[in-house]
Amino acid sequence: MEVSTYNKTIELPLTIDKEDLIHNLWKVISVLKPQWEQANVKHKIFSDGITNSLVGVIHNNDKHNMILVRVFGENTEKIIDRDAELKNMKILHTLGFGPALYASFSNGLAYEYLPGEVLTVETSFNENIYKKVAEKMAQFHLQYDHVKEQLPTDDKTSFEKSILWAKLKNFVEFCPDKYCLGDTSKENLLKELKWLEETLVQLNDHLVFCHNDLLLANILHDKGKDAIAFIDFEYAGPNYQAYDIANHFCEFSGVEDFNPSRYPNEEFRHKWVTVYLENFYKGQDVENETVQLLLKHIELFSLASHFFWGVWALIQAAHSSIDFDFVKYSSFRLSEYFKKKILLGENSDN
Repeated sequence: MEVSTYNKTIELPLTIDKEDLIHNLWKVISVLKPQWEQANVKHKIFSDGITNSLVGVIHNNDKHNMILVRVFGENTEKIIDRDAELKNMKILHTLGFGPALYASFSNGLAYEYLPGEVLTVETSFNENIYKKVAEKMAQFHLQYDHVKEQLPTDDKTSFEKSILWAKLKNFVEFCPDKYCLGDTSKENLLKELKWLEETLVQLNDHLVFCHNDLLLANILHDKGKDAIAFIDFEYAGPNYQAYDIANHFCEFSGVEDFNPSRYPNEEFRHKWVTVYLENFYKGQDVENETVQLLLKHIELFSLASHFFWGVWALIQAAHSSIDFDFVKYSSFRLSEYFKKKILLGENSDN
């Protein structure tokens, strides 16, 4: 098989059949690790994702040299910029964030396994861990200029504005008609999106390089090094500082067991944001006024998070083969959007 390389990443001219996933993985592994013996290869199927299929491939029970193979979900190229994802993964790895990318193929990627346990609701509230997450996010956000410098010239201009609004408009346009009824009709969704953009843009929040999908399963805690790592950069790009934090807080509610009562309380949010800002401003004293302003922005941007994943789930309901109730999840997120919109409106009137 002929392969080409770019930035030390092998581009494989093949497509993985998800119906025979395990068997087809060898097409990728045999190129990356020709010295591996197929008889000594084992597989571990990961189940945290609800967009893609993810399998770990191990040789001779050596977990440390595991290769992760991710096969994209059907039609996800409609809502995820796969070219941008590849560029981001390569650049972020050179900057010390994320795994090395070994190979890409028409419907997936193969990349380095990073040791660590995904966060849980319990560990997310652990003082040692949440402080490290806040510190890591601040460091990640500060990579904006470094990422932009390494982008091809044609991509630099588009990097100067948030990807949020264009992506949300694309989501609404791509949303299946059969799920866009009543409050979630395309007309109503576009109306909400217009209000949301007009409301949030005027906050003039910091434009930084965001992960944009920091659910708990995308954050690893390596107990041995007591270090945090972020994974899965499908949605990464320039966006508002408050959005990334708000989205992370919203993800405390979970996905398969969505429970909005787990959203962090005001005291926790204040402590988390204080740590974040101390790292974002690199040790400078942070005034309480600065903390309070960001906290206010975060609450407003939580609306964008609920709206984003609520509409995203309707698209997934029509196109994904993953066994997950996307319609129910969409209902949860959009319901929280409307509830919080009312609550924030009432508080602003007081």
